[in-house]
Amino acid sequence: NEVDVDGRPCPLRTRTGALCPQLCVSDVALCPQGYGNDLCPTGEKLCIDGSCSSACGDIPARKNPCGCGFQFPPEQAAGLVPCASFLDVTIDHYNAKDPSQTIDFCADKFNVSGIVPIWGRWSAEQDLATNLPISNGRRFWAGKQCPKAPKYHYKYNEPLWLGVFACSGAEAIILAIWVVYKYFREKTVKRLRRKESGFTTATAAAVAVANAKDTKPLSGKLIDDASLSSASKEKRSGTSASATAGADEGTELRLKGFKNDVLGWIGFVSVLAVSLGWFVFLGFWTGDYYGTLGEVASLAHYNSSLLDETLIPIWIFATTWLVVCCTFQDRIRNYFRIECLPAEGTCVQIERELVELRMASSTSMFVRLAKRAEENFVKLIRANYHVKTCKIERIPRTGQRYFNYMCTRYVFNESSAQYSPYQFDLGSTHNQLKSHAGGLSSDEAGARFDLVGPNFISVDVPSYFMAFALEMSQFFYLYQFMVMWLYYYWNYYIIGVIDTCIILLSAIVKVVVRVRSELRVKRMAEHSEACSILRDGEWQELSTIDLVPGDVFRVAAGMHVPCDAVVLGGNIVSDESSLTGEPLPIRKFPIHDDDGIHDKSGAGKINTLFAGTSVSQAQAVTTSDGSVSEPIGLCVHTGTQTDKGQLVQEILFPQPISFIFNEQLRLVFGILILYAILVFILAMVFYQTQPSASWFYAMFSCSQLISPLLPAALVMGQSVAANRLKKKQIYCVNLDRVIMAGKVQMFCFDKTGTLTKEGLEFYGGLCAHNSGDDTKAPSFDSFVDSFSALPDLMRTAASTCHAVAEVEGGLMIGNPVDIEMFRTTQCQISTTPTPGALDTIMVPDLGLQLDVIKRFEFLHSRASMSVAVRDPRDGHVHVFVKGSFEKIKEHLDNSTVPDNYMQAANSMARQGGYVLAVGHRDLGDIELSDMQNWSRDDMENGSALVGFIVFKNLLKPDTPEAIAKLKDGSTRTVMITGDTALTGVFIAKGAGLMNESATVYLGDLTKAGDLYWTDVDKEEVVSQSVIDTVIDGRADGDVELAMTGKAYNHLEDVGLICQYVLFTRVFARMLPNDKVSCVQLHMERGITAMCGDGGNDCGALRAAHVGLALSDAEASIVSPFSSSDRSINSCVELMIQGRSALATSFAGYLYLILYGQTMTFLKIFSFYFSNTASSNTWIWVDAFINTIMSICVAYSGPATKLSKHRPTARILGPQVLATALGTVFINFTFLAGAFGWLYRKSWFRCNEFDSSTTDIAKWWLLADNYEASILAIVCLFQFVNNAMVVNFGFYFRRRWYRNYALVFLWAVYVAIISIVLLAPTNWLGCRFRLNCGSKSVLASEFDIHPSFSIEDYNSDIGHNIIPNDSRYELWGICIANMCATILWQLIFALYPVHSTLRKKRPLRRLQVKL
Repeated sequence: NEVDVDGRPCPLRTRTGALCPQLCVSDVALCPQGYGNDLCPTGEKLCIDGSCSSACGDIPARKNPCGCGFQFPPEQAAGLVPCASFLDVTIDHYNAKDPSQTIDFCADKFNVSGIVPIWGRWSAEQDLATNLPISNGRRFWAGKQCPKAPKYHYKYNEPLWLGVFACSGAEAIILAIWVVYKYFREKTVKRLRRKESGFTTATAAAVAVANAKDTKPLSGKLIDDASLSSASKEKRSGTSASATAGADEGTELRLKGFKNDVLGWIGFVSVLAVSLGWFVFLGFWTGDYYGTLGEVASLAHYNSSLLDETLIPIWIFATTWLVVCCTFQDRIRNYFRIECLPAEGTCVQIERELVELRMASSTSMFVRLAKRAEENFVKLIRANYHVKTCKIERIPRTGQRYFNYMCTRYVFNESSAQYSPYQFDLGSTHNQLKSHAGGLSSDEAGARFDLVGPNFISVDVPSYFMAFALEMSQFFYLYQFMVMWLYYYWNYYIIGVIDTCIILLSAIVKVVVRVRSELRVKRMAEHSEACSILRDGEWQELSTIDLVPGDVFRVAAGMHVPCDAVVLGGNIVSDESSLTGEPLPIRKFPIHDDDGIHDKSGAGKINTLFAGTSVSQAQAVTTSDGSVSEPIGLCVHTGTQTDKGQLVQEILFPQPISFIFNEQLRLVFGILILYAILVFILAMVFYQTQPSASWFYAMFSCSQLISPLLPAALVMGQSVAANRLKKKQIYCVNLDRVIMAGKVQMFCFDKTGTLTKEGLEFYGGLCAHNSGDDTKAPSFDSFVDSFSALPDLMRTAASTCHAVAEVEGGLMIGNPVDIEMFRTTQCQISTTPTPGALDTIMVPDLGLQLDVIKRFEFLHSRASMSVAVRDPRDGHVHVFVKGSFEKIKEHLDNSTVPDNYMQAANSMARQGGYVLAVGHRDLGDIELSDMQNWSRDDMENGSALVGFIVFKNLLKPDTPEAIAKLKDGSTRTVMITGDTALTGVFIAKGAGLMNESATVYLGDLTKAGDLYWTDVDKEEVVSQSVIDTVIDGRADGDVELAMTGKAYNHLEDVGLICQYVLFTRVFARMLPNDKVSCVQLHMERGITAMCGDGGNDCGALRAAHVGLALSDAEASIVSPFSSSDRSINSCVELMIQGRSALATSFAGYLYLILYGQTMTFLKIFSFYFSNTASSNTWIWVDAFINTIMSICVAYSGPATKLSKHRPTARILGPQVLATALGTVFINFTFLAGAFGWLYRKSWFRCNEFDSSTTDIAKWWLLADNYEASILAIVCLFQFVNNAMVVNFGFYFRRRWYRNYALVFLWAVYVAIISIVLLAPTNWLGCRFRLNCGSKSVLASEFDIHPSFSIEDYNSDIGHNIIPNDSRYELWGICIANMCATILWQLIFALYPVHSTLRKKRPLRRLQVKL
């Protein structure tokens, strides 16, 4: 305020108000006329606090302004009392920097004659008796002339501090005693740990195995630290069972034993008490700030500054204490126990390393270095381990110790001195398993029960209250609430309450979703019912909980299979949709009487009942010797050792997933923390006020830069997308996978039931003709499209060579191909088969009843099945074998096979036919006992070719359209099928996975095991060099690769599959494990999705980044997504919503980052000018603009189609940085320009805000000036417009104007701010302290007489009204700011410039052929 815009000295202006200092007198009678007792009504007198009362004795001395705020005023001030304040004083040519002018004016105006000393400058003339000045009757100027009071201090003998010291000292003593006590108690185990390296080494023998015939455990290797590995497995029959199915292979389980201790319990309780005490302590000081404990600052000797200075270290200590407790919350209880060997403890602490599944890697060196630093820090505090403490219990029968971890019982083996889960090896061959048909004795069953535990997967689901408490124990919630505490304390409680409600609501929603999901898993996992179990040679009615491996139990219709079991007898139909999603029930057969290997995941699947499935039908079967074979099963695995149990473990204990979005998000938080530290320093430097006030300003700035709402905003888009998917009948059980769906680069599909319709349709047959003349080669007859026109032998084969069964209600179950084939025959299955027959087929056309006396079910590994059928007409036994034409040829008599066998089959497959070859043998009149022990090869080899049966699997009508949409969305589509390669190629072309005109090279193996490639259309062998040109990208024309499962496995074995995987369109004849492997190979190259209909796709669906099961079965929980609309369009919808969710999450993230940056600039300018916006402005920004617009951003609708581009997942990518940095730079430029404009205005110069005349600790009074007005108005426009900036982008979301809520809100907010700025002084503007002033000033200078109340302005000029023409200029600056940021976003960050740069300088991305 020294010079105006022309450089001339600023003129002194007239000022009105309470300008005179406080007059203090030794007697009220010395006050000027009208400012003493004569001011008060009759009977009352002037009290020391300036009020009139008849009883002033109750007013404490600290209310006396003549004490000048001194805690212990000097003796000379004793007895001084104040006169009434001099209000409405007008001083012409007022000079705030010359206090003598004011004092002289006030002395003359109120007739305070003579020299009146200023308080503290005591007169030299003093009464020797009283040592008090005698001049002028002892009158002194105080108030604004008071000297700075000495800093208040505690005596620390106050009751509160004595209590604090007592509690802190007691806690320190308890902890010190415990540390020393714990050290000496644990010396032995610590010494052993240092000496014995085996304490920390996991071994591969962690699973103790008990023999079925001898329940004594086999010895294992000692692991005294009980370090178990989830790689610790016992391998049998080529498969392995993980001891901890939820952990990654090779992950160590590090165990430590602990004993309870009374002193440790006291220490732990004291830590809990101190943690709670911090909140209570903070509550005391916060309440004292508002005077709820009496008077304001009563705990700090009624000094607000001292109260602030007290709360700061309390808050810091409380935050530090709670951060440490939060970081080590899983270990802190065991710290207050005595460590010992696991074999000796009462509980055991288990540490499982969390190994992230990496979704994508960054090529940025900066990001990699930051990631490495993060990993090192996480390892330093051991945050990369999941810690769980389990109670050690004892088995009542034997006294053995055990604990339950991840739903599995770990028993201490005395012979091997280790804890381990037990598995019982009942044998691997059919005969070994059948040898257990007699069941167990009660003693043996009890011993096994002790070792494996109850056959019950107990899922602990916390109550909503406990789940909420666990959610609140996470670190970011601690940060949020500690920040909120500062809001509550420092007169910002309104925003604190609003933000707290949002945070709590977000947490409650997460808790409810998680608990409901866990309850769903609990309902699936926990089941028990009555069951007949064979014990001691008798059937006993027990619970399924009592089942142990080796038990034999009855299978009844309607029961839920309680364990993984082998079928020993009867005819059983199982509904596995609840486990695998398989839509049709599956017929289960007893295991054969031979030494074949039982593999439940392979050939033995049709002989295995899986836990969690239900039995649709169970019937007894009469055998050939007249005995009845009851439907019974042999319990093989129970609990978590079952497939269902391992699935439950994978759901409850999933592997952590790393995604580039999450990785860079943590890095951004780190950058924001560093930025917040810089802002904190700037606040402390620029804010020249009390250090405590500067500290609060700095902390508010940091908290607004790292918004507590940021985590909620990031997941809001995912939640909205999940709800939209639900409306489309697509259900999500893992929200984190929603944004991954937005980055899918490759989509793998099963064929049958996914790309094509569920069922097959009979297409015709091609029969072989053998003239019987050895000189003539066999040939094929003409193709027949009518089943009735086929020869009798072919029709008989079709009637009998299947495993179709008919359940109650007439529903046929079995392989869909077999069902369609059997329906075509119009035969019937007798409900009462002939004794000794597996099935009796009634053939109306031939008037026969054919008995199926032996059957080898379909095996994926052999791709064939066979039956032995007795013809009642001549008693002959006929063998029919049916399967893939490639496999069947290996079993045929070559003399019966035409030369063009493969050509004919391939020709029909090339036309989309599902081609099955049929062979036949006439065994003559042979007894069943003679062939009882025959193997499959014995029965099938040497068969004569009957011909081909052809079916067609038609595409779903919407498949080509959906595939085209995916390819238009830059998504590579791949087929992984168990069908033939030629059929797969035909369907792939029809579906649009590849062009109709594409040249396809098919890879397969010769009988010698050599890889060769053929041109599918030309049927010519091509050289490897031609294939190399495809891989190198040098092939001429449109060329695609396909390969069979044999070729795939061969290339995988020789380590070359990685070169081919991204160039292969069709993977055919793939077994379920091959599908998993193939999906994982694609996952190594990029984000991969898998779509299937369940059944043999479950493993691949679970393995993929994004799995979509086209199944409405409850147990499609094996996949993150499931759709009851069995259309491929669900894949398109999933990707549309996923891309929208990813883009929306980025928009929400960007909005809050821009909010923080705008807030930072506002704060920095506030620091410089020592002012700020009004409290109502802050409330509007934080409660209405920030919160509501964040929600509106999340509700931006998805695009109607897939764009050819995918949204970025890199928070530090060029597009996001362009938006953020560009918008920040433009906003800062316009904000600085607005102040440059302001300083060129004559109405502002000489009316600048002078912080030296104001107590800036009272932040809510610092908005009554032009600087704060300009700052508030410009930033308000920026806050609102930031939401519009991030709303643009129509590639993945609907166009900006379709977000109606956000556009409406944006328009309303812009209109409100414009009205406040442009309209004459009004109620709304005065609430925000904008374009308003004190009533007296408005009346005297502007002739404005508002009817509403206005608190007097805290500035020299008493108003901040901007002249009309300047208002429009400022409004134009703000509108230009908004337009500039929008144009930057549209032109540079999103469209023309960004698109051009993307073409010229593309990022290093995965390049694949669509």
